[in-house]
Amino acid sequence: MTSTSDSGKPNKTLDELRQAIDTVDDKVLALIYERAALASEVGEHKKNQPANTPFYVPSREASIIRRLLNKNGVDAVNNHSTRIPDEAIHGIFREIIGACLALEHPMTIAYLGPEGTFTHTAATRQFGSSVNYMACANLALVFDAVESGRATYGLVPVENAFAGAVTHTLDLFADFDRDIYICAEVQLSIHHHLFSHAGKLEDIKLVISHPQPLAQCHDWLQEHLPQATLMESSSTVHAAKMIEDARKGGDSGLDWKHAAAIGPYSIVDYTELPLLQKNIEDHHDNVTRFFVIGQHDSPPSGEDKTALVISTKDEPGALHKLIQSFASRNIGLTRIESRPSRKKAWEYVFFIDVLGHRDDANVEEALEEIQAQDGVMLKVLGSCPVSRKL
Repeated sequence: MTSTSDSGKPNKTLDELRQAIDTVDDKVLALIYERAALASEVGEHKKNQPANTPFYVPSREASIIRRLLNKNGVDAVNNHSTRIPDEAIHGIFREIIGACLALEHPMTIAYLGPEGTFTHTAATRQFGSSVNYMACANLALVFDAVESGRATYGLVPVENAFAGAVTHTLDLFADFDRDIYICAEVQLSIHHHLFSHAGKLEDIKLVISHPQPLAQCHDWLQEHLPQATLMESSSTVHAAKMIEDARKGGDSGLDWKHAAAIGPYSIVDYTELPLLQKNIEDHHDNVTRFFVIGQHDSPPSGEDKTALVISTKDEPGALHKLIQSFASRNIGLTRIESRPSRKKAWEYVFFIDVLGHRDDANVEEALEEIQAQDGVMLKVLGSCPVSRKL
């Protein structure tokens, strides 16, 4: 028997609601096919462009996502619907865009492996599951894969909101001879968990992880595991696999019964290491920023930033001269980081992120003014759309 609602309209039965959902799913699938066909046509148009015209255009993707997120709240209110979280909208359309892009042009994405690392997660959030992924043992190999053309793009961690810069990445960008550009950025919310076969915290004598998670969990470790020795590994997943290999009889010499690894929840998908404690990061609004690197950067999207590396003379006021060129034109700076040049003692290079695109008139003027300074070497690492946290 069919009941009626307060408005007098008959309520649908559970079977009728499920059939209605099936009908909507069929329409959604048909629309995805329609979008894929249009993307294929776009790909054909791009084939007629100059040989160096990129298939992947981050500024276009950013515009699509921004438009949809802006419509999300408005359309939900207008249609009296439950608002779908922005993160869900972002994930759904990123996957659709990635699948359509793969139809236009096959892509291989290099990243700091193995599978299950935060870098791997950031890569899949940016490109979806339809592209090929290449796990690299270290960051230099990611740069090499992109520069040589073995990978179409690469994804590398740049900085954490609380632990600071990933210095190895900056050192690789500091090589002025590398033909590598930043074409997109990804911001990923980071949560760290503790994995161990130990039954309780006081039984843990060794904690293994990548240096960044160890730094991001420093206070928690000091409070809850003051007795434990800390060991660095090349990645979070590698740390977990070291313990698992020891458990299975490997010759590492690790006391696996009293060892623990710190890493993302995805470790449960790649090892049998049990989850012992969730969310042990010192700051629960923890975010890590990644760069997508390629052989080109991105056209203007309307909301961009430009990454620079600058070498200058070691003299009083050198940094002030660089900053003044931006300040006088009201160009905002979002990051300044210094690193040893690794060429001469006490010589430094500066990494600067400025708001705006390298093709914006005021940014272009500032860069020309800086390049004209005596003893300055400047490299534009790339312009890309400002990202939103995933």
